[in-house]
Amino acid sequence: MFFMPINDEKSKLEKLIETLRDEMIRIGIQEGLNSERTLEISQKLDIYISKYHFLKN
Repeated sequence: MFFMPINDEKSKLEKLIETLRDEMIRIGIQEGLNSERTLEISQKLDIYISKYHFLKN
């Protein structure tokens, strides 16, 4: 099995988090903060932020 170096994984997670955050803000403005799409992205963002903090420690 191939494992990605932690720094590469953290870098990819940072980019993904930034992209999801931008998308969540855009959709939140367009559809509202309580829209289903905004909440789905928010939940994904929570997961990726948790993974990032796990790698950071």
